Amino acid sequence: MVNSMFMSCLASLVWCFSLLLLNSHSYFAYRSNETDRLALLAIKSQLQDPLGVTSSWNNSMNLCQWTGVTCGHRHPRVTALDLSNRSIGGTLSPFVGNLSFLRVINLTDNDFYGKIPNEVGRVLRLEILLLTNNSFSGKKYHPICLIALTSLIFFCVRTS
Repeated sequence: MVNSMFMSCLASLVWCFSLLLLNSHSYFAYRSNETDRLALLAIKSQLQDPLGVTSSWNNSMNLCQWTGVTCGHRHPRVTALDLSNRSIGGTLSPFVGNLSFLRVINLTDNDFYGKIPNEVGRVLRLEILLLTNNSFSGKKYHPICLIALTSLIFFCVRTS
């Protein structure tokens, strides 16, 4: 009797512990995804978007379903930001540096201006950076901030 009671308590304890583990995993996945969501909303706040391309960037929709945003398969983290040829203007927000899983940034054929923020250099997984046909200024062809990007395979900022 005591043995079966012990086994029942042990089974309940294991069940509770596994629930706790599952919930903590979901919590931490949410928290990391929250960093990306806040970064994208900060980026959006500095854009002029006459076509409403970023109108899906809001609190009512999962960020992995936002226009121009691609997330990884294993983790709900932003891996690509493709806003190419969308008539978007403004400055590239320093908050792009908070998208730590980002591998691709494609802002080709838009109306971006100003300097490439130093925070781009914090996106250490970045492999492709396409900024062609915009109006970036400053040391746009060899920004010092890109030196840390050892994964960078392709970088293009050619202007028309």
